[in-house]
Amino acid sequence: MTKPSSILIMKAHPLAGWSEHELSIVRRFIFDGIRGLNEQHNTRWRRFWSRIMKAEVGQVFQFENVVERSGPYHRMHMGMEQRLFESQERWAQLEPFRDWLKVGAAWGDYQVGPRGALRFVPRSTSYEHCSDDEMREVHAAMLAFLRTPYAQRRLWPHLQPAKRAEMLESVLARREDDGGRP
Repeated sequence: MTKPSSILIMKAHPLAGWSEHELSIVRRFIFDGIRGLNEQHNTRWRRFWSRIMKAEVGQVFQFENVVERSGPYHRMHMGMEQRLFESQERWAQLEPFRDWLKVGAAWGDYQVGPRGALRFVPRSTSYEHCSDDEMREVHAAMLAFLRTPYAQRRLWPHLQPAKRAEMLESVLARREDDGGRP
C-alpha cells in the first residue's frame, strides 16, 4: 500500500464579495462535476465543501490523497542512484551513499541520540513510507543537492569543478533501462 500524501489548504478569500453567478459556477463544479462514489461518500464530500464555504479566511483544512506509486518513476530514480553510486569514488556500499543523498536532500528527521544530542536520521523511500508526491519531491531535492559544488566535490574529489559538473550531467543523462528521465 502506498502512503497517502497530506494536502493542507486554507480559505484564502471571503466569499461575501462573489456574485451569485460566480458561486453557482463553483457549486456546479464541486457538487455536480465531482461526486462521491456512493451516497455515504457523496455526503462526506458535500459536508467537506460546506465546511470550507462557511470557514473563516485563514482557516486550514487537511485531506489525504492516495495515489499509487509510479513504478516507472521509482525505477528511474533507483537507476539514477545506482549509476551515481557506480561512478563515484567515495562510498564502497550503496546504503551509506543513499543515506548521504537523503541527508543532502533534507529527507529525514531530527531525533535525540543516546547522549541527548540531535542527529539527522534519513527517512525511507519505500512504498509504505513515501508517497508518490514525496518521492517526486525528494528526487527533485536530490538533483538540486547533487548539482551543488559540495556534493560534486564529495563524489569526484580528483576532478576539477567544471569536470565534476560534466561528470554529474553525463551520469544523469545515461538512462538505459530506468524507465524515464531524471
